[in-house]
Amino acid sequence: MRVVPLVLALLLVAGSASATEIREFSVPTLERMGNELIRASQRPDRGATDPVRKRARETGIAATKGRLFEVRYDYVVLDDPDGKGFLVYALALIDTKRFIQSGGDFRVTVSADGGTAERVDLLAAFAQQRLKKGDELAALVCSQTTSNVPVETWLYTGHVCRVPIELVMSDGSFWRIENGRMRKRTKAEIDAVEAKSQKK
Repeated sequence: MRVVPLVLALLLVAGSASATEIREFSVPTLERMGNELIRASQRPDRGATDPVRKRARETGIAATKGRLFEVRYDYVVLDDPDGKGFLVYALALIDTKRFIQSGGDFRVTVSADGGTAERVDLLAAFAQQRLKKGDELAALVCSQTTSNVPVETWLYTGHVCRVPIELVMSDGSFWRIENGRMRKRTKAEIDAVEAKSQKK
């Protein structure tokens, strides 16, 4: 079995949005949302625990119709951090035995009554690559152009793929997603990685 190293670069270009075009949150809020998303995705109801939340889920499904990529999707409902309404996530399901995949997830902001989709955000563009026989993924190295901070669905992706994620953002900053946390790389860390790669 061969382990695929850190240099799997999935450059997210097709269908991407410019920085700050999506709805943004603070890093602590994004971490909390990402970890809540992991927990809710593992429950049979996917967060649709009552009639209003079920209605919100159906509203989210309708709002993403015609926008999704050619993979299967799952829908998860969270409370909106702003204190009213819901966030419905369309999560691109990953076949971890056959593909390396990232992005393609949508976040739908839904009204408090569950009936109105107020906005739809493509959080990161979709990229997929078939794994070669005997390969085992060690990490994902991706770019994200929709914001200068990672979106919460990277925590979900890292959890599903069981690997750390290294991100290059639209402003040139580097972030690491691992163990339910997102951390901005320091210049010293980046310089050390570059120096190590030049020695090879």
